[in-house]
Amino acid sequence: MASLVFNTPWLRVRSLPELAPAFLRRRHSSLLYSSRRSFAVVACSSSPGSNNGGSVRVRFAPSPTGNLHVGGARTALFNYLFARSKGGKFVLRIEDTDLERSTRESEAAVLQDLSWLGLDWDEGPGVAGDFGPYRQSERNALYKQYAEKLLESGHVYRCFCSSEELVKMKETAKLKQLPPVYTGKWATATDGEIEQELEKGTPFTYRFRVPKQGSLKINDLIRGEVCWNLDTLGDFVVMRSNGQPVYNFCVTVDDATMAISHVIRAEEHLPNTLRQALIYKALEFPMPQFAHVSLILAPDRSKLSKRHGATSVGQYREMGYLPQGMVNYLALLGWGDGTENEFFTLEDLVEKFSIERVNKSGAIFDSTKLRWMNGQHLRALPNEKLTKLVGERWKSAGILSESEGSFVDEAVELLKDGIELVTDSDKVLLNLLSYPLHATLASPEAKPAVEDKLHEVAASLIAAYDSGEIPSALAEGQGAWQKWVKAFGKSLKRKGKALFMPLRVLLTGKLHGPEMATSIVLIHKAGSPGIVVPQAGFVSMEERFKILREIDWEALNKGGSVPIESTATVST
Repeated sequence: MASLVFNTPWLRVRSLPELAPAFLRRRHSSLLYSSRRSFAVVACSSSPGSNNGGSVRVRFAPSPTGNLHVGGARTALFNYLFARSKGGKFVLRIEDTDLERSTRESEAAVLQDLSWLGLDWDEGPGVAGDFGPYRQSERNALYKQYAEKLLESGHVYRCFCSSEELVKMKETAKLKQLPPVYTGKWATATDGEIEQELEKGTPFTYRFRVPKQGSLKINDLIRGEVCWNLDTLGDFVVMRSNGQPVYNFCVTVDDATMAISHVIRAEEHLPNTLRQALIYKALEFPMPQFAHVSLILAPDRSKLSKRHGATSVGQYREMGYLPQGMVNYLALLGWGDGTENEFFTLEDLVEKFSIERVNKSGAIFDSTKLRWMNGQHLRALPNEKLTKLVGERWKSAGILSESEGSFVDEAVELLKDGIELVTDSDKVLLNLLSYPLHATLASPEAKPAVEDKLHEVAASLIAAYDSGEIPSALAEGQGAWQKWVKAFGKSLKRKGKALFMPLRVLLTGKLHGPEMATSIVLIHKAGSPGIVVPQAGFVSMEERFKILREIDWEALNKGGSVPIESTATVST
């Protein structure tokens, strides 16, 4: 429910039911006129069902002046979820009245980002509807029509003030410590004064005649009751001197003529509601319900901007994020279903979403949490899709020769827990293929393993490799390898960590890593022709044993250094 309370003369006021389309016409029984043509009380209903038959219609209206910001993406998502949860329509409207900054390239990028997120629109560019056109630049005739109606009714008037005069008004108001509002110089001009300026060809704007007393109150679905005093506003421009409409006028006309029932947008638009509500009333349009979503904040609680890192949806797509992870994370920036659950698909969100659970406090954008969330969705993909996605990545990154096959299948299964972004898969695979033995042996963390007679295990391991035992076991697969390891441990009277830690260090060159048996078998498979590209820095099993033979264990046991340059040895 929104209400306007006035008690101010308003020149040449008359109701204009003929101004709105049939589905928008509504009589306001509480609109009272005195003999002085002054408003007493005007009540504006913003209850559900005030539009075309009561159906829910929402809109996302981006300006094509740059990339789609994550804040804009969240606003689009909330609109989409609200519409889908209510069985309504999600409308996409392009607000391209900023002719200098708007480009079709930016528009195409925004549409691509929305499509990538899975936010398909019911009406808008590329999707026909009954309320088009859906670009503001194609609706100028409509804006001019309604502006002329407002002029005829006296709700707006021509203002011939020059830029210099307007600057002087602001300076004077500042000196008097008054709000920098228009003084209303042309609000009471006579017909003769107006005709004189028109004959001279003086440029003019259309200004909306704002009551000087009273207040406006709305019941925001997120923020609750919001109230403004009208005496802080001043008469505002709705049409510029070049004939171009001003944002607040365009938005009001568009939302009304497109039968938008709910306006869900960022809180930075909350101050615009005052001007828009006045225009709704002057045109006798039913007012939609408003819901102003909090801003997305950086970790330092400032407004999220480029200085905090990536801020556009396109950037995150290029960084390897999944649309599922992005949508899930954006939904949780200011909304929750009241449970501890944080994992939602788009379908889950449609089922669970309610505008009443949107928080009015600012939401902190946490890139670490976003990465984690993306990893959850990545690992939730069907195995075939995940393997295809990662395999194609490995091939395009120049690590593997082919994007599919048993090696890819087994490598993805082994390494997926270490992947949060598709691009992370490069690092985990290259880590598996590398053999930083010398750096590991020189680290303080390896000292216990070295002191536990690592040289004896190395000697036995080399002997088993040279005899063909290890190559034979690896060729037969993981079962044969595990059987060999068990027998090898018995021969050395080692088991558990005393056996597996030295094997991991000597065969992988690392102290930590994924499941060892699968890792060793995969390293063996990677040595087969046509698996790993020569430039990937892979150290084959043969090369690993060559490096092992060159270790000066006596010097190492005495605390000597290990020649680091040997770590550059790779297979060709």
